[in-house]
Amino acid sequence: MHLLPFAIVFQAAPAAGAQSAVGAAAENIVLSLLYQLLIILAMTRVVTWAVKYLGQTDVSGEILAGLLLGPSFLQSSLFGARVQAFTHGLFPSSTAVVFTALSQLGLILLMFQIGLEFEFSTHLGADKKPIFIISITGLALPFVMGYMTAPWFHARLGAPEVSLFGFRLFFAVAMSITAIPILGRIFMELGLSHTRTAALTIGAAAVDDVSGWMILGTISLLVKGAFTWGWALPRILGLALYLVVVFFVLRPILKRVVASHLERNGGMSLTLVPYMLLLLFSSAMITSNLGVFAIVGGFVIGVALHDDRRFVEEWKRRVGPIVQALFLPIFFAYTGLRTDVGTIEGWAGFVMLMLVLAVSFGSKFGGAYLASRLVGESNRSALTIGVCMNTRALMELIVLNIGKDLGLLPTNIFSMLVIMAIASTYVATPLIRCLMKGERRMGPSLGEPVREAVEAGY
Repeated sequence: MHLLPFAIVFQAAPAAGAQSAVGAAAENIVLSLLYQLLIILAMTRVVTWAVKYLGQTDVSGEILAGLLLGPSFLQSSLFGARVQAFTHGLFPSSTAVVFTALSQLGLILLMFQIGLEFEFSTHLGADKKPIFIISITGLALPFVMGYMTAPWFHARLGAPEVSLFGFRLFFAVAMSITAIPILGRIFMELGLSHTRTAALTIGAAAVDDVSGWMILGTISLLVKGAFTWGWALPRILGLALYLVVVFFVLRPILKRVVASHLERNGGMSLTLVPYMLLLLFSSAMITSNLGVFAIVGGFVIGVALHDDRRFVEEWKRRVGPIVQALFLPIFFAYTGLRTDVGTIEGWAGFVMLMLVLAVSFGSKFGGAYLASRLVGESNRSALTIGVCMNTRALMELIVLNIGKDLGLLPTNIFSMLVIMAIASTYVATPLIRCLMKGERRMGPSLGEPVREAVEAGY
């Protein structure tokens, strides 16, 4: 564990302490942040309300609201100079660090909750072979296609400083990710969660996402280490050791402590929350110091506790609403501010965007469709599974922000991939509704916990 971050914090402390926490400078920062939060929350509610009339889920509106707050819309030439000046000044540099920190803190909490959602025994069901075939094919084909086509896009980025190998790896991951939680929400809202198609899709997406995060963690280590195994290998081993400690040493103890607390208090009291946050942030700190992102630490602890469904429901009831109502819109706004559709210039930019959509949709949909047919699904069911596995939503946006933070995704290609994530999310619901029209419910439910687990529609 390196000590540089601690040194930076302690060196900065005297300067920070020179200003009063209630002084004029601090008050200006707080006031700016309050303006930002008011605009973000108001925009989110308005857009979420509007997209419901298009048959979309809440998270679709939240994603779009974040994009609309950025330079792609409010700061574009569509509006007058006064509107542009207002929106440009809404997120000043003085609050940039605070705003970024809030979005990343929210992501740690969000990834913890996403980890809690993975009900593997329920999602995978009794017949695991079709699920794994669909998942592996639906992950491998878009990854390979993304990796093979990335050099063409890289050559047209106009950013020679971006590492080709790093870009290829992240572009490949961006092509292969799936958003399991929003799929659960779509199936619940359409009353299709009891169908075989839903069971296959949710199971395959669960395996897909866990595999994707493992690949992403490895790629992040390689990129940070300038692709040298001498730097990355010790950290990969350290991460593997940490996972062994969490799942084989810490997890049984933690489950007993949590179960005892729930039994003793008849539920989760607020006294447990600070201890869970200590554990969660400690895990995030460890994974960050190991070279992967802090959000991975949140996800690991969530997965470790996912099968204690009573705790999961209590956490969502006590803490989940704050994460969903406050931190999630902040993250979407953070992504929107980094997205500028104006960087996609002219017909050349438009053609690149169309090719990004073609590679991402074609490979992900095609891989899942072919695998579904291979395991004996009907043509209609295979089409539905292909559409579902192509849905990216929040999970894709997290991956894209990581790639941009590492300097591997310039703003123009970042914006194209954000558009791809939004487009894949918006086409999913109407297509699923159409393809599964009249399909009868059969087989076991995806489980009641899933109903509430997907209420946020991540």
